[in-house]
Amino acid sequence: MVQYKQSIPRKVEFARNALISLVHDRNLQAGDRLPSYAVLRDELGIGSQTIANAVDLLCSAGMLEVRDKVGIFVQNPNGSLLAGRTVAVVVRQLEGSAYAAALAGFIQRYLNEHNCQCLTFFRRADATGERPFIEEFPGLAQSLTEHRCDGVLTLCPFADESLKIIASYGIPCCFIGDDDQNFAHSGVVLEVKKFLKEAKDQLTEKNCKRIIQLAVSGQQLNARLKSGIPGMIGLSYGGGAKIAQQLLAMPEKDRPDGLISDDDTVVSGLLAELLQSQYPAINYMPWIATIVHRELGERYPTDRVLLFEQSIGEYAQLAVDLLMEQLRDGKSKKTRIMYGFKSLNK
Repeated sequence: MVQYKQSIPRKVEFARNALISLVHDRNLQAGDRLPSYAVLRDELGIGSQTIANAVDLLCSAGMLEVRDKVGIFVQNPNGSLLAGRTVAVVVRQLEGSAYAAALAGFIQRYLNEHNCQCLTFFRRADATGERPFIEEFPGLAQSLTEHRCDGVLTLCPFADESLKIIASYGIPCCFIGDDDQNFAHSGVVLEVKKFLKEAKDQLTEKNCKRIIQLAVSGQQLNARLKSGIPGMIGLSYGGGAKIAQQLLAMPEKDRPDGLISDDDTVVSGLLAELLQSQYPAINYMPWIATIVHRELGERYPTDRVLLFEQSIGEYAQLAVDLLMEQLRDGKSKKTRIMYGFKSLNK
């Protein structure tokens, strides 16, 4: 069961932060001894039990240790300064997407390694648009207002108005997403534009003359048309299947001979429909340039595929580390980390 931040009494939280400051202000090193409980009580103006509870939290975080009948000692002065922090993890949806589920799982894993707790918020099913508002995620607005969370890590690029609201609470917000979404967030940027260019170049080397890209929405396609590659729209597995039906319905001379997609679920649906609809004679199979995730190990039922690899775990950890840095600094700053795709075709 998730425990909210307010389950830690305010006095205990104050004492914990005071002890962290004491360790760093006095430049205490591993093995150094802290003042006694009596001295800490006088310096902080807090009761011994409150101090003991705060010490327990920092012992769990690996920063302090208590030696019976000896005292409190520093175990790791650079240990987590974020014990007990709560981070809101904001996702669009998990249904039908192994990628989204894996990304959310890695994010939670790395946050837990920093002794942070997670609150996960899903977007309403009836919500539309590429850049959502806070209100589209049930419970998120109240959690922000009541200061239940100390940071936000989002898989959705918030609307500018929502970003301003989050910033007004002094809460850092980091984003993981594509570089074609024109967002104003701090975060990890997936270099989709570069992928589109490299994929087009490699398909051209395969003598593809009619190349199109597959996008999951009209807004995404409009943003990516700057690449000069025309496109079609299909969301998730079912959307890929519909694209396959549209391709098969085209006159043979008009069908594309090269496809580009950074969505493995769309590609899986497309290939399954192409094979099933044409079985047993597969007369139309375009070259496809797409993504594989190191942790998922996707396999596609065709040899006419160009693969580009990315690691969900790598960029999830980059985003968590960036958020942790901003929580430690106590302020949000705009930082973008670029994350590319590795071609497996050369």
